[in-house]
Order: sequence, then C-alpha cells, then structure tokens
Amino acid sequence: MEKKVKALLDTITFLVFLFFDFVDVVLCVAYELLDELFEAKPFPCYCGKKLETKELSETLFWRKNVFRQMGFFSFGRKTCEAVKKRDDGNRGEMVNRWSDCGCDSCVSWMKKSNQKLHVVVKEFPQVNSEDGPREEATTENVIFLHGFLSSSSYWTRSVFKYLSEPLNHQIYRYFAVDLLGFGKSPKPNDCLYTLNDHVEMIHKSVISAYELSSFHLVAHSMGCNIALALAAKYPKFVKSVTLVAP
Repeated sequence: MEKKVKALLDTITFLVFLFFDFVDVVLCVAYELLDELFEAKPFPCYCGKKLETKELSETLFWRKNVFRQMGFFSFGRKTCEAVKKRDDGNRGEMVNRWSDCGCDSCVSWMKKSNQKLHVVVKEFPQVNSEDGPREEATTENVIFLHGFLSSSSYWTRSVFKYLSEPLNHQIYRYFAVDLLGFGKSPKPNDCLYTLNDHVEMIHKSVISAYELSSFHLVAHSMGCNIALALAAKYPKFVKSVTLVAP
C-alpha cells in the first residue's frame, strides 16, 4: 500500500512539474521576444549600475527540466544558462546566480575571500566643555538589526537621521548592519544562512572588528531572532535588548 501511494504521489508530482516546465519554456521565449520588441535595450539592475552586457538570471535552486533535456525550446533557454568554465577553458557545470546585476554586492557569492558584513556607523564626536574634554564620558554601543526583505537603510532612513547628540556624559555609537545575504553584505553560495551563521558574521564584522566590550541591541521582525541569539551567546556583553514587532 505504501509503495502504491508513493508511486501515485511521484506520478502527480511529475505531471505537475511537467506542466510547469512547459509553461516555463514557452513564457521564456515569449518574454524574450516581447523584451526585444518593447524594451529595445536591457533594463539596468536595481543597484543602478549600468552593465556592458545583460544576462538573464537562472533560478536559485537548479532542477532538471524535461523539455530542456529533450532539446525542445533550447533556443529560448540558451541565454538563460549561467555556465561555469573549468580551468581548462571548457564549459563546466551549471551554477546558480543571485541577480542579473554585475555589481560587487550582487556577485559577492562568487567570491571566496574573507568577507564581512556591510555596516553603517554613526558616531557623535566628543564635545569639549569649558572645563576641557569629557574625560569621564562613557561609550554606549548600539547594534541595529533589520528584518526580512530589508537592509540597514531601514534604520538609517527612519532612525539615524533623527538622532541628536546626548546631553549627558555618554557617547553613543550606532551600528546598522546589513545581515548576511541582504543589502550590500556578502551573499555566499555555499552558506545555509542558519541562525548561527548570522551570529558569527555579526561577531566578526561588528563586535570583533570594532572591539565592542558591551552593546545594546535593537532589532525588527526577523532580526529579533538574531538579537536573542546574540544575547544568549554574549550575555556579559549585552546591556539591553529592544525588540520591534518580533
């Protein structure tokens, strides 16, 4: 009975994706022709950088396509494939691409170098009083974590521009982070983007890089999960946690 149910599910799955594959290749050809007819030239990517060449992006997770394997509609799909070249110069295996854009942020997943998160830092300079510099002033560090489908601009545009210098004997440093895979931060292809991956990158790019011995956390939405994980891992470092719409 179990084998029959599995066979039935496999058959249904095959038929459903067979239909989607057919629609995929047909629409790929149709939209390519419409683009040439109405657009005249490729539209630049969201980062605003003009590209010398235009490539169509492939799906993030590669899956076998029955019609492509049979050779149907190959003329409509030939520009959609990102092929990795081997060291000998020949065509290699298929690779995934995150974006049509060729800017450093969009293709950062291709880089194997030691990368760090993009961090926007706002710090008020120490103001000297009539009696001289504020020698007893203490520094308070605040790390801002954005939510899903967002970036550090969520904080820089809504909070940072309204911040004013504190009147007490404290100096504040504000860190707005582009989480791993978001904004201008790296988007590694070999990363699973687990909670621990986010925590480790924040430690590497902010806590360790700026030598923070204590800090406050302000997080929104998905960032709240990461903030709580940071607080759990560095309980002696975290002075407060503020969660917005967790």
